[in-house]
Amino acid sequence: MAKRLIREMRRRRVFRTAALYIVGAWLVMQVADVVFPALDIPERAMRYVLAAALLGFPVALVIGWFYELGAHGIRRTSPAGPGEQKATQALRRADYLILVALAGVAAMIAYGAVSNVIDTPGQIDRERSEGPPMVAVLPFVSKSLEGEGEFFAVGVHDDLLTQLAQLHSIRVISRTSVLEYKDVEKNIRDIGAELGADAILEGGVQMAGNRIRINAQLIDARTDEHLWAHTYDRLLSPADIFDVQAEIARAISIAMNVALSAEDVAQLADIPTENMAAYRAYRRAMEIWLSRGSYWQDDLTEALEEAVSLDPTFTRAWAELAGHLIFQNFFNNDRPDLVRRAEEILEKIRVMAPESADYLIAQTYYAYYGIKDYDLAHQLVSQVHQMRPSDTRVLMLKTWIERRQGDFDSRIETVRLARTLDPRDPTWEKMLVNNLMLTHRYDEASDELQNSTIEDPDLAYYRIVLQLREHRDTGRFAADVERWQVTLDESAEPYSLWVAHMANRDYVAAEELLDALEEHDPEMPPERNPHLSNRNMGEAFTYWASGKKDLLDKVVLRGNTHLDKSRSPDGSFEHKDLIMDVALLAAVDGDRGDAERFMHQGMRVMAEDQAGMAGFRQLGCWIFGIAKATEAAVKCIRDALIEPSTTFPFLEPSLPFYDPIRDEPEFVKLLEVLDVSRPASSKEQ
Repeated sequence: MAKRLIREMRRRRVFRTAALYIVGAWLVMQVADVVFPALDIPERAMRYVLAAALLGFPVALVIGWFYELGAHGIRRTSPAGPGEQKATQALRRADYLILVALAGVAAMIAYGAVSNVIDTPGQIDRERSEGPPMVAVLPFVSKSLEGEGEFFAVGVHDDLLTQLAQLHSIRVISRTSVLEYKDVEKNIRDIGAELGADAILEGGVQMAGNRIRINAQLIDARTDEHLWAHTYDRLLSPADIFDVQAEIARAISIAMNVALSAEDVAQLADIPTENMAAYRAYRRAMEIWLSRGSYWQDDLTEALEEAVSLDPTFTRAWAELAGHLIFQNFFNNDRPDLVRRAEEILEKIRVMAPESADYLIAQTYYAYYGIKDYDLAHQLVSQVHQMRPSDTRVLMLKTWIERRQGDFDSRIETVRLARTLDPRDPTWEKMLVNNLMLTHRYDEASDELQNSTIEDPDLAYYRIVLQLREHRDTGRFAADVERWQVTLDESAEPYSLWVAHMANRDYVAAEELLDALEEHDPEMPPERNPHLSNRNMGEAFTYWASGKKDLLDKVVLRGNTHLDKSRSPDGSFEHKDLIMDVALLAAVDGDRGDAERFMHQGMRVMAEDQAGMAGFRQLGCWIFGIAKATEAAVKCIRDALIEPSTTFPFLEPSLPFYDPIRDEPEFVKLLEVLDVSRPASSKEQ
């Protein structure tokens, strides 16, 4: 039966029809591969051509069965006659020729699969990896001799990272960690080991008129073998640029032997804007933010405003603009116009893209910076993280919110996750060690420092503090901190050294740092900051401890004059936490009653702000000690060693602010519990 069917297919020239169809389809694909880029036809159109060719194949076979093509034209195939045996043999010889021709075509296709730039990606061996594969995208190289090649190289690289950060099946190393490899000649295996990456993507961008060429290659970070490479010649337009990025993401997923989810596919298909001018403005805004890391930038506002005016449907730019505007209202709540504008932007995004990550991130900014609903903000940012699992900007925002919630344990876990995605950025290592110390997990902090390969001034200081835990010598501590300060540049903050000198009772050295404290006030402009400056507070503590009453009186007068400017007619403060500044001035002025009363009020106010409480709890304990409020001071220290705070049991008792109560039974008992004897010091009061 099978032989009869094959014989009949030969007679009807079905095999010949199939061969001709395959050769024709292959030629069409080759022509399309050349012509489509020249006509600016998106590369995804090639998939439609291939699909049409595959669907047309069975149709061609059916037509070949029922009809034959010859000199007489197309006509229905006649039934087999008794004299067709020789013809069948002739057909068999033709079949052999067809098979040879098909073998030749197959060889050409195989050669193209090896040499063509649109190779099917190889697959990486991931038996040794845990979790989704990790990809590091090195900074793209600009190959243009002039023009905006570098601008677009940076933009394509950053946007590709943003695209990959949305995928659930792949993890991507953050921008900060890969930037150090820009223009650096280094072995791929070494880079992969330093970043913890399974694969490395390299790329370049070349501009020519209104066209852009993007080339990319994916390399196995363990074997240094090329997995995939491709060159894209496209029209210089956002749609084409984002389409290339989506193609690269799909190729990476194949090479990493993972399947993209339906959600991944939908996110890759999304094109944020098709307006080139809007895209340029947005890229300019992102470069401003990434280079300065702050929302206090007028040119950032201007760039985002330009982007959304050029493309009112550009929801990604709208979301960033909302965050920038509402941030400026965060500290003093004095810009209701910006709040209203942010609310209008939220409504715009809701109408255009209610299910998008852009809408969620804009809502997060509003909940966090605007209405300060930190629980809602955390709920929203967690949803954004689900949609952008490798986005470290989202994780950074999440840590800020968790800090405001007072949930430092969750913050530590978020930081650990971010560090895996951004292993070369010291920010995460510093934040991790700092938060372990704030939560009094000193052994874990020591382990992290011991295992860290990052050289950073802050980490060096943490090592010095934890060494004090072992030796308890304040003189050595001050000397170590002073040597550490010498290694820093002019931007070094002086507060740590001031504390060390105060603990060592070297008040002359502490006074010499007061001018530096003034220089290192917070970034917020002084006219927007109603609190006492760092210098004012440093003077109050230092002059009180050194007994310089005349200078202290001037500080108290100047401080009260400054605070009076923020009083309402009824004597209260619009900014409730200013009451702690009042308590400090009362304490150093010897007014124990007011100091203790105001300090208790201040602690209740600060309890509403868990982030602030972690930083100000120690200050409150100092004020209680200066005011001789023994019971309150002891309770404050005990609470500070349970709750997150900068109060360290191996440093706190050494400070002179507890000298007025040092011999009180309750304080002595506390020292016994802490196993802290009178501090070793090279300076005595």
